[in-house]
Amino acid sequence: MTRKVVYPILPWLIWALIVPLALVALGAVLVATIQAQTLLFDHPNLWWLGSLVPAAGLVVLLARYGKSRALSRFASADLAPLLAQRISPAKQAFRAGLVVLAITCLVAGIIGPRWGIYLTKEKVRGVDVVVALDVSRSMLATDVAPNRLAAAKTQLKQQLTERTVFKRANRFGLIAFAGTTSLRMPLTTDTLAFRKKLEALSPSDVPVGGTAIAQAIRHGVDLFHKSPEDATKVLLLVTDGEDHKDDPIAAAQLAWEDHHVHVYTVGVGDPSLTVGAQVPQSAHSSKPILYDGQIVFSKVNVDALRQVAEVGEGQYVPLPHLNRLVDAIAGMHQAELSTEDRIRHKPQYQWFVLAALLALTLETLMRDGRSGEVAAPQRVWQQEALA
Repeated sequence: MTRKVVYPILPWLIWALIVPLALVALGAVLVATIQAQTLLFDHPNLWWLGSLVPAAGLVVLLARYGKSRALSRFASADLAPLLAQRISPAKQAFRAGLVVLAITCLVAGIIGPRWGIYLTKEKVRGVDVVVALDVSRSMLATDVAPNRLAAAKTQLKQQLTERTVFKRANRFGLIAFAGTTSLRMPLTTDTLAFRKKLEALSPSDVPVGGTAIAQAIRHGVDLFHKSPEDATKVLLLVTDGEDHKDDPIAAAQLAWEDHHVHVYTVGVGDPSLTVGAQVPQSAHSSKPILYDGQIVFSKVNVDALRQVAEVGEGQYVPLPHLNRLVDAIAGMHQAELSTEDRIRHKPQYQWFVLAALLALTLETLMRDGRSGEVAAPQRVWQQEALA
């Protein structure tokens, strides 16, 4: 009996390498074919741990090679059968395969697969924020690249929906205004829908020209009528500050005194320009608007926006410093806004951990001996006597 018979390579290759790799490949195929809505992972960035599976198989094969070499050095060709006749090579290979299988299951458990859904009721705590965005034609001025409106939408999207500091369960509402107002979204925790509505805003959403800031403030206050009494209510007014109607300062003062709505203002435009920037006819035209044969200019009204924020118990910042307002709002009182049904995916890692434990238990309990009775080895004098 040679060492190749005691440690045959084929069973070891099958159980220690081929079977585990086949299981990993099968798992990859399932992940690729199952819809993402029904299969998620807690730690998808740990996929590299899958390399431990073939590494463990190679270590087992190297250990098998080392045992085979040790047997050939220790025992002669006549002695090897006597030492190994009670050992089952297939069982040895199977036990090694169980260890590699356990490692495979542990890796899968660490990555944390989830499938199957269930509903939970969760309390939504945060701040109610209504964004009132000016979409008048003056917001198409290019003193802020690419224009005031596009820059405002980019900053709002980044600061409200992407920053970690604001990824709580806040509710957002959206109003577009020019000469009148247009409700684009009531208060909601659906930040993805808010973001899409924000990105789609254009001057065509409010066909009436001009800028009615006071009306936008009053409309924004109306959106808070279903907010809890202890909720923190913030109206974020994003505009160049040019008002052609009513008194926005009086509207902001009433918003705070009567409804406890904080009015924060964000100035959009370059205040360093003496006369402001030319107002184009449209977003796709560089030709300026003419009034009585004169080019129309627009300049951000910083003083008016500061006064609106002051009487509205808020704060004014220029658009590039919007992050300061976001930090301030994120630090405000977080009230219980509502209770919502949330879809959750069931964690399934425990089944893989259980499978790993069972594999290790079976490997521990299994012995390498052959099944059935094995004849006791005979010494030379016994063999001679029988002859």
